[in-house]
Amino acid sequence: MDDYNLMGFAFRFFMQKKRIVREYLKGTDLTMIDSMIMMSVNQHPDCNQEEIGDITLFDGAIIARSLKKLELMDFVIRQVDPDNRRKKIVRITTTGTAFIKKLKVDFKDSNEEIYSNLTDEEKNQLEHILTKVYANIDGVKTLNK
Repeated sequence: MDDYNLMGFAFRFFMQKKRIVREYLKGTDLTMIDSMIMMSVNQHPDCNQEEIGDITLFDGAIIARSLKKLELMDFVIRQVDPDNRRKKIVRITTTGTAFIKKLKVDFKDSNEEIYSNLTDEEKNQLEHILTKVYANIDGVKTLNK
């Protein structure tokens, strides 16, 4: 498989999504990172800050600052984990859920255009293949230089 084509696709896809999010976030105090963390919390209910880091690959300080802001804006709540009092469970609020729903509508519109020349079967195949590839990503070893 040609890495150049795959990297080009991934980069352009991400940049297009980034433009949509940036446009959506205009006039708010939210950043791209805030929205990604909120989307991760929405997708993984009752996660903790460490798990958010595993999902997003952001460092702990960035996550802590973002969660503090999101909590002040009533998008998420943090509660002490009853199983480990040193950890906090993060949950999306009703306000956060409403925000994510609006963002998903904008993503849906762009996705319809991006995938417009694919059949439903091709879309299903693409999702199936990408899901399998995604599952392998964390297992990739990097060179220690």
